[in-house]
Amino acid sequence: MEPSELQSKRRYIGLLAILFLIVSGGVWWFDPEKQAVYGAMLRVGTMLGAFWLAIPVMVRHPKILKRLPWYLLGGIVLFAAFARYLWMMIPLLILLGILSMFAGKRPHNRQ
Repeated sequence: MEPSELQSKRRYIGLLAILFLIVSGGVWWFDPEKQAVYGAMLRVGTMLGAFWLAIPVMVRHPKILKRLPWYLLGGIVLFAAFARYLWMMIPLLILLGILSMFAGKRPHNRQ
């Protein structure tokens, strides 16, 4: 997906995130026995919200979009391997995200 196309769909992603969060609140309020539905809606809404917040960074740094499938695959593998130690993975993933911004080829200095 091109950065301009991604930026144009940001509004829809934000609206979907809010919709999922509102529906999860409604399910929790009106039918607390449906915890699986509530949990799924809450997770999807939270992830869409995080993606909505990340779109401006992805537009400014388009090389992230090329590596995104590998980041997702690595995140899934880490989560599956260390699901019990999730509280330790969060700072590690933040550190890896920051370090990945500086990865890649450096531009040549022309003088």
